[in-house]
Amino acid sequence: MIKKSLLIIGAKNAGITTKTIIKEAEKVFYKVKYVPLNDIVLKINEKSSEMFYKKENLSNYDYCLPRIDAARAQHGYHVIKFMDIKGMKKPYSAETVLIAHNKFMSLDVLKRAGVPVPETYLVSSIESAKLLLKKMKYPVIIKIVSGFGGRGVMLLENLEAAISVVETLKLMRQQLIIEEYVKNKNEDKRAYVIGGRVVAGYRRKCKKDEFRSNILAGGTAEYITLSEELQDIAIKAASAIDSDIVAVDMLESKDGPKVIEVNINPGLKGIQPFVNVAKLIVEYMASKVEE
Repeated sequence: MIKKSLLIIGAKNAGITTKTIIKEAEKVFYKVKYVPLNDIVLKINEKSSEMFYKKENLSNYDYCLPRIDAARAQHGYHVIKFMDIKGMKKPYSAETVLIAHNKFMSLDVLKRAGVPVPETYLVSSIESAKLLLKKMKYPVIIKIVSGFGGRGVMLLENLEAAISVVETLKLMRQQLIIEEYVKNKNEDKRAYVIGGRVVAGYRRKCKKDEFRSNILAGGTAEYITLSEELQDIAIKAASAIDSDIVAVDMLESKDGPKVIEVNINPGLKGIQPFVNVAKLIVEYMASKVEE
């Protein structure tokens, strides 16, 4: 055990993955504290700036592992930005929160870094969406910009269905992503990248009558050794979004692999039975605070 402290921030109640990481962390760090992100208060005045939970100053922890999902990205950005200014060690900066929780922005950053991605469009009006959909090949994928876990992702087989979905979502004032459908074997491959190295990977297969392979959407996991090509792409994607701990989801098509998503708050449910990624995350954090 090392004489260092670890702060983990996330949802109101820690999920299964976070609890698994906490359990592993308590074997290594002498102090592990879990704090609901939205309960963190930031204070600034002419003399100082503070970050606290209840009456505890959180600025003195040796490392912070953020477990920030899309629903808490806005407050998460400000909290991580505060940590950036304080020089607190963590796996990524505040800018990564904005990038990773915006599906279009993340794909744009990946594309600029030379990472292969599907052909993708961002639309903000019904009129522009309809014009685009009339030119698309079907089926197409429509996504909500800030969706996660497979939620807010729809496969549309024809123009009529696509326009109907667009009209409904725009009533909710949702900014939309329209993406080419990458034909594959109804599966994707996920790489877990820690400290610039792929530590584990698995194949996620869709359940019957479902095109999403996410574990939260009912997909099943099969442990595999990723090809060197997929590992190189995953490492490049992690570097592009500037995160030391990230999962990279990829599809293999006739045109080669394409990255469809990066996740800075990855679940471990699918991989943990095969590889103790929680332990690897904790070991990495311990190595950083010992530097």
